[in-house]
Parts: sequence; structure tokens; C-alpha cells
Amino acid sequence: MKIQFDLRSEGEALPEAFLDETELEQMFESTRRSIGAGLRRKFRDVLCAEHEQAPSFLITGVYDKEVEEMDIQYHVDTCCRYFLLRVMQILNQQG
Repeated sequence: MKIQFDLRSEGEALPEAFLDETELEQMFESTRRSIGAGLRRKFRDVLCAEHEQAPSFLITGVYDKEVEEMDIQYHVDTCCRYFLLRVMQILNQQG
């Protein structure tokens, strides 16, 4: 299984910003560790029954310094649409 991250910030920081640059990088690293561990746990033994391939994930995140919010998106790549449906079911399960 392949997990990639593209986390970045944009915009001008507020005069009394909630996070400085060091804290922002710590938040990005914590996000990588947390999301990566969750995906590895959920998908460690999951392969397409037909093609014997694992899913790939690209996690993108943008921290907007002007409103101090982070938007995270999951991009999932699989070998076939049937496996994509299975991966999405697993991804959306609690726990």
C-alpha cells in the first residue's frame, strides 16, 4: 500500500496567529503520523481479490492562515472500480 501526503499552508498569517511556522510543521507531521497509522491499520491485509493489488492514497491538506482552518482530502486509487467500492466501504467504517 502506498500513502503519500501533500500538506501545505497558504495565505497571510494573522497578526496574532494561532500557530507559528514551527507549530504548523508539527501539526503537519502529527497529521501524517495519525492518518498514516489509521490507513495502515485499516488496509494492512486488504488486496483486490481479482488483481491482488493494494490501494494507493494521496492525502492533500491546505491550512489557510487567514482563517486558520485546514481542509483535508483523500484521493484513492485502485486497480478496478469494484475494489474502489470495497476500499471506500472500509475507509468510511468507524474504528
